[in-house]
Amino acid sequence: MNGFFEPSIGWILVVSGVLTALAGAGAFLFPKALLRLVFGVGDAVAAILFFTRHWGVLIFVVGALLAVVANEPGLRAPVMIAAAIEKYAILFLVFFGPLKRTPGMMLVAAFDGSLAAIYSLYLLSTPH
Repeated sequence: MNGFFEPSIGWILVVSGVLTALAGAGAFLFPKALLRLVFGVGDAVAAILFFTRHWGVLIFVVGALLAVVANEPGLRAPVMIAAAIEKYAILFLVFFGPLKRTPGMMLVAAFDGSLAAIYSLYLLSTPH
């Protein structure tokens, strides 16, 4: 399986990076809507909005970095490792965390978990 994802990893990183960055920007710009749609939170207090916005910025940065390293093979590994950790974390928190799962959370977890698996398979199948 050496280099299985190599021919398509560039566009995978661009598309997943842009989608991740857009999700982060959405969390930053529209934290109340994100909390309601994804997590089922009806009344968010100021601290939750603050942390949602901060989380949005972090997710935006991860997505932007993924898109940037699409054309920089030498920088891919550390960015993909960080992104996979972040995406596995949301998957773990949705399925094993204390919050009641909503359809939105399940969608985010499935999407991010799939991307984390693709990143991991690429990293395991490609010499660095």
